[in-house]
Amino acid sequence: MSDFLSSLKADLLDRRLLPILALVGLALAGALAYAVLGGGGSSAPAPASSSAAPTPAGTSGIAVTQAQASTDKAVAETTNASSRQREGGSAHNPFTPLPGASSTSSTAASSSKTSSSSSASGSGSSKSSQSGSSSPSSSGGSSPASTPKSPSPAKPQTVYHVAVLFGVAAAGTPPQSAHLTPYENLKRQQPLPSSSQPLVVFRGVTAGGKSAMFTLVGEAILHGSAACLPSASQCEAIDLKSGQTEELEYLPASGPAITYELQVVSIASSKASTATAKRAFASESKAGLRLLRRLGLAALPDRLRYSTATGVLVFAAYPAFTARAHTVVGPRRHRH
Repeated sequence: MSDFLSSLKADLLDRRLLPILALVGLALAGALAYAVLGGGGSSAPAPASSSAAPTPAGTSGIAVTQAQASTDKAVAETTNASSRQREGGSAHNPFTPLPGASSTSSTAASSSKTSSSSSASGSGSSKSSQSGSSSPSSSGGSSPASTPKSPSPAKPQTVYHVAVLFGVAAAGTPPQSAHLTPYENLKRQQPLPSSSQPLVVFRGVTAGGKSAMFTLVGEAILHGSAACLPSASQCEAIDLKSGQTEELEYLPASGPAITYELQVVSIASSKASTATAKRAFASESKAGLRLLRRLGLAALPDRLRYSTATGVLVFAAYPAFTARAHTVVGPRRHRH
């Protein structure tokens, strides 16, 4: 037996048999590799193609797509080619994403879009801020700054100036022949002819400078064209227009009657600034105001008031302005 093995060994080691021995070894190695790799790979299911190629003519079998359309059942995914994987299974497209995977992918896509938009807006804002910060330096301050509109100047206001003639005149003397004392630019509450001998007190100008009003001090008999205020039966003040004259006859305790004449020469107007007009409207005679308060005549007649905004006397009722009479039955003042 040992001789047989020795001869076989010698034959195998012969150079003429070495190529055959190498081929036999390679065949054995290939068979072993096929057995290992083929058996392991057959256990994994092969993915089904969504679009299977059509079956050539003359061959048996049904295409995967046709089988799905006709039976609406799962195609065999195992190597034994059984028609169903499990009982009651439904067809499923392997390329359709699962619900969890689709929501995850959509969430990731939206978050990526949000981050990209935020980064783009951030870069845009940084660019705008950089451009805004660099614009003054690039312009070099050449662009003119917007200047605020100056307020429109206040409209000038109207200020009235009254000039009168007042003094003793003989009864029946024409106004142009009487020797009267001129008084110009009268102040409100100014007494005439003087604070020591007050007979009338200037109270102001009516609206539009139409007339001038005077409060009567003491008892007098009136002769002329003046209007009595507040009424013809109670003549507390007289109202004269420019060019009109009124005679005031006073009866002293002893001696003959004395007649005084009051003539309004002019009622002129001028324009003044707001500050100047306010000063003129507030100007008044302190002595005349004290006199009126002492005598209880400080209040204006009924339906008449002084406007500090326009500096004129305003009538609340027009009939009181036109009340006139030449004969008055009153305790203090009388007109004939």
